[in-house]
Amino acid sequence: MMPAMTSRLGLVVGLMACLGMGCREQAAVRITLSFPNFKPGCVRMSVQDAGGMGEPITEELVEKPNGKPWAGEVKVAAFPGEGWGKRVTVTATAFEQACGQGPEFSTSGTVDLGSSITPVDLKLEAMDGDGDGYVSRESGGSDCADGEPTVNPGRTELCNNRDDNCNSRADEGFEAAGQSCGSAGACQTLACNAEGALSCQTGSLRWYRDQDGDGEGTAQDSKDSCTQPAGYVLNSRDCDDTKRTRYSTATELCNGENDNCDDTVDEGFNVGASCMDGICASQRACVSTTQAACKSVQKTWFRDQDGDQHGATGAGTPSCQGTPPAGYVASSDDCDDTKTTVYKDAPELCDSFDNDCDSQKDEGFDVGVTCSAANDCSGTKACTASGTTTECKATTPPTQYYVDNDSDGYGQNGTGPLTCNTPSGYVTRGGDCRDGNPYIHPGAPELCDREDNDCNTATSEASVCPASGESWASYASDTADIWRSVALYDNGGVWIAGGDKLSLRKAGQFTFDDLSCASGEDVYGIATNPTTGEALLGGSAGFLARSLPAVNSCTNKGRQGINADVKGVHLVPLQDKLENILVGVNTQAGTNKGRAIRVLDSMGTGYDNREIRYGLKDVNGPSRDLLFAVGSPLDDPPGSHIYRFDPATGNWLEETVPPGGGLSGVWVVNSKLAYAVGDNGTLLTWNGTTWSKVTGGPGQNLSAVVAFGTQSLYVTTLNGKLYYYNGTTWTELLSTSGVQFLDIAANNPGDIWVVGSRGVRYHWPQ
Repeated sequence: MMPAMTSRLGLVVGLMACLGMGCREQAAVRITLSFPNFKPGCVRMSVQDAGGMGEPITEELVEKPNGKPWAGEVKVAAFPGEGWGKRVTVTATAFEQACGQGPEFSTSGTVDLGSSITPVDLKLEAMDGDGDGYVSRESGGSDCADGEPTVNPGRTELCNNRDDNCNSRADEGFEAAGQSCGSAGACQTLACNAEGALSCQTGSLRWYRDQDGDGEGTAQDSKDSCTQPAGYVLNSRDCDDTKRTRYSTATELCNGENDNCDDTVDEGFNVGASCMDGICASQRACVSTTQAACKSVQKTWFRDQDGDQHGATGAGTPSCQGTPPAGYVASSDDCDDTKTTVYKDAPELCDSFDNDCDSQKDEGFDVGVTCSAANDCSGTKACTASGTTTECKATTPPTQYYVDNDSDGYGQNGTGPLTCNTPSGYVTRGGDCRDGNPYIHPGAPELCDREDNDCNTATSEASVCPASGESWASYASDTADIWRSVALYDNGGVWIAGGDKLSLRKAGQFTFDDLSCASGEDVYGIATNPTTGEALLGGSAGFLARSLPAVNSCTNKGRQGINADVKGVHLVPLQDKLENILVGVNTQAGTNKGRAIRVLDSMGTGYDNREIRYGLKDVNGPSRDLLFAVGSPLDDPPGSHIYRFDPATGNWLEETVPPGGGLSGVWVVNSKLAYAVGDNGTLLTWNGTTWSKVTGGPGQNLSAVVAFGTQSLYVTTLNGKLYYYNGTTWTELLSTSGVQFLDIAANNPGDIWVVGSRGVRYHWPQ
């Protein structure tokens, strides 16, 4: 840039001509600055690299008194400085008067330099309507009356009832106006004259009411007086004498009122001018008494997906509409806009959600506290469906149990509790269609017993019954034989004893071998080791004998000094062996008519021999803890008597039983079920604690019993009959006239032996 205005103009012209003729091949910028509505007192031009490289070039221009006047524009040219790039920024600042003084007006532009001259056109907007060299206050200048060239900041204040120098004061320096002057008593006062000076004038003055005390009066209320009346002033410049803030020299505020009484409201604030509020067209409006801005009309609406009148957090959707579109609201305080019960300050519910958007869930509810739930289950407090309270819920679901009366691992549906405990006698598998028979349950193998063993509603026995059909097969011996006892072993082996006879059918055979080891004796009972098949015989006069299936002979046989006619024999587990139990009738005279004997060694020479009040006929039980013996008085009126072995003392303790006939047989199913049978149809059952009568059974003398459960019971009679009870009905399975059925044994309902007098030996199913 060229430093002097006159030389610059000349150089600008010369430069343009030179560049046009190609005398200099260098990039330059040509700046045209226009200011059509005012004449600056000074212009400051600045050119610099747009990226801040190098040093800027700055010049201040003033109109020279004797030079060519500015005709609404100036033109200058500049070459780029050292280190500049191709992009430059040009800034022009105009001052109302001298450079650096008073109001200023700026504009700028950025261009990319070419290979020669690059033009830049800039324009300054300001208004000097009266041409007095001062820009109107409305456009940012200092002229308080831009329609009057005699009023501006450069003028001398006159005594003329107005603010000539735009300092917001009228007639400063003429404060003596209104004071008396001249001769005493004369009506003379100091007042402004036509020349704008203060002079002593004769006659009264017109005074104007100054109600609000702002120093200016109103023309609507005046009076003439030689002296100043109280509350009156010499001027009538006040346009609103009710407001102290409105008078001719007041500072104009942005408040919708004409504060300085110039008939213009909010001048200098550009109120009402068009503007853009974001994406919306608007107008400038007052934001305070000293500031105006573009009126905010742009709205931001937020999606309210769940319709709870609270919008989702986030940027929202800008809009120029004053009302929200469908599905939108003004707030954005919904932390979950998919749930109508979740928004800021919503009532907190017990629903696992942060309803009130305070980053906490279910506050005020005892969720998670340990408690006792239904069905004896441990639980924790959890929300109810209503969301207004909590309830105790099991941490693990309860298990459905079923009563298992027959101990087959299955129970009957609808017979057990739903619980988190493990009740005794209950199982977790249901579906048992006959819970009194352990050989009937879901998945059980079919037996040849005319029952639906697997609970599939069908009796499918073709594969397990003989091809020729099931029946009670007879294996009778001589009619002189009396078979009093039968014992089974090894899934098919059979011992039968009675009188002086002992007979063996080994597993897999269909014929019996007769052994002579009981010759001359009277055998009543036999028991066998279920694994080895070793048999123990007991009879009258203390006769005992042992026999192994493989030997076909007896050992340790003979009459022992035990003072008893042995009637019943049984084996129970004791540690790793089987303990031999004998019961019978006392052969010694005395009050006690019975005996119960435990064999203490395998040789049969050591005994625990106890006298019992009544004679005994049978003994049975799966263990020493569940061992019962039954019998009847020998010389007294007949009655039912049952004794239970006490392992702690070795004693046999009499049970309390209902009155009935003498007992001849006993069978223990499990810890909660046993049966005893005897004369005159006596049938007793034990439930684990108490003996009671079973009514409705065969009204005959019952001799022996085998049971698998409450719905699988077999009894024999002394008149040659076998009965079966399925829990509801008694059925006669076998009948032979002229004989006595004396004993029964069974591995299961599909493998049953019945023996008795006259050599009868029956087997089901063949």
